[in-house]
Amino acid sequence: MYNCLLNQIVPDTMKKLFTLVLTILTSVSLALAIHVYTSWKIMEDDYVIRFKTDKANGTMKGLEGQILFDEQNLDKSNIKVSVDVNTIATGIWLKNNHAKAKSFFDSESYPKIYFSSTHFQKSGSGYIVEGDLKIKDTTKRIQIPFSFHSNQNKGEFSGSFQINRTDYGLLKNGVGELVNIDIKLPVSQ
Repeated sequence: MYNCLLNQIVPDTMKKLFTLVLTILTSVSLALAIHVYTSWKIMEDDYVIRFKTDKANGTMKGLEGQILFDEQNLDKSNIKVSVDVNTIATGIWLKNNHAKAKSFFDSESYPKIYFSSTHFQKSGSGYIVEGDLKIKDTTKRIQIPFSFHSNQNKGEFSGSFQINRTDYGLLKNGVGELVNIDIKLPVSQ
């Protein structure tokens, strides 16, 4: 019935135009229904990864990877990043070399530390990301509480967590077993 009515009142050119408009409207509607996940780029020179033990503290650089984070759909969020062990900076050249040595991080064999998320959840005014932290040849599941604040196309992740270095085969004496790690990560779209 619809085609008969259309054939009677609309010439062929108008039918094609009508079909094109209908197709475009349908595509736009579908596009709006599909949620776009925000991919965040690490602002290379602005982030801070700080670590502290009883006897040593410093920073690391060389952070790279992929951050997909959507506050409205945490199930589809994902983080896969690595940091370069060779960038460790304690402020003391000898400590840097000891940290990179075969007896500790073994940066020649294991030049990167990896983190890959497995789950996100809301927690109070912030979030918790659970994921796998790989240092050397050991991978352990950890949780990192963090906050995220965004303003248009920029944002910032901030988080703090603690690991026991002996869990990862980092067995040097006199350094302090527990390592507190603070991350401040500005990002942009």
